[in-house]
Amino acid sequence: MSLRVHAFLTTLFLTLLGAARSEDLSSLFYTTSTADHVQFADDGQEINLALDQKNASGFQSYDAYLFGLFNMRIKLVSGDSAGTVTTYYFTSFGERHDELDFEFLGNVSGEPIILQTNVFSNGIGGREQRIFLWFDPTIDFHNYTLLWNPWQIVFLVDGVPIRVFPNIEKEEGVPYLHNQSMKVFATIWDGDSWATEGGRVKINWENAPFVASYRDFSADSCSETSTMSANDCATTKWWSQLAYQALDVGQLDKLKWIQSNMTVYNYCTDVGRYNVTPPECRYNAPISTGLVAPSSSPSTPTSLPLVASPSSTPGASSLGPSGPPSSTAYLARHVSQLTPFFLILSLIFMVIE
Repeated sequence: MSLRVHAFLTTLFLTLLGAARSEDLSSLFYTTSTADHVQFADDGQEINLALDQKNASGFQSYDAYLFGLFNMRIKLVSGDSAGTVTTYYFTSFGERHDELDFEFLGNVSGEPIILQTNVFSNGIGGREQRIFLWFDPTIDFHNYTLLWNPWQIVFLVDGVPIRVFPNIEKEEGVPYLHNQSMKVFATIWDGDSWATEGGRVKINWENAPFVASYRDFSADSCSETSTMSANDCATTKWWSQLAYQALDVGQLDKLKWIQSNMTVYNYCTDVGRYNVTPPECRYNAPISTGLVAPSSSPSTPTSLPLVASPSSTPGASSLGPSGPPSSTAYLARHVSQLTPFFLILSLIFMVIE
């Protein structure tokens, strides 16, 4: 089977499997603002946040996590969203907190929304990067994913890596996020003092309420309720194995494409702000695992799962956690959780493979 078809089936299977195992969001999150600005859908799979001239809104997770693979599907404010800031982020608390941010900066109708990411480690932030997205994020839901293990943190949009923060604490002394559990937050608020064109374009409150939608949150993680330490837990997880300790060749190509074609701002190149380039900036293109992805970077990124494709290593597979194992082994571990429809899909997958 071709690598391209294998990647497509892998993406399809993981997407459907995630949908089958999604939980009621009201059991995972609670409101942090006035209740009338936060709406939980009847099916428990979607939360709508509203912003008007009276109130912002938000929600946060009950659980705190240390390492994991997390995904949230988000549809942003449609129309004129200038001055609004919609967020999805992870944070601990205190002066030396850790934080990982997805922040969407609104714009006037027809102009692109900017995605700003940021990393705080041990209370040190100032690592903003801004990119344009290669699609309209207001028309439909898109996947915003975070891989966080003891080796690296990867921000992904629809499976495309847009940013990497590697663990270089031993090499460079840059604190890594490995000892503070973080909760998940989502908010929408008035940021018109800075969000759109540096604050030049303000919110038009006649367009309120501004509504952003979140759905299908999934987390494969180590939580603070785990019976073992998070670091020990992480070493047993598939998302901490060799294939996930650095980007593969194809993922690096896509990251470089994003950096070259979609970047609006990168703190690493802001010489007016930093007289000395921050040390982690030298690691923007981390060393590859040597595994090869299905295709090189296209002119417009396509969705690829954060998984390694088959290499010359015996037994290597595009689905695998540890090793990685074959897709058959992966399915065997999870088959009891599949509905009949997904079971049929998985059997088709194995036959084609």
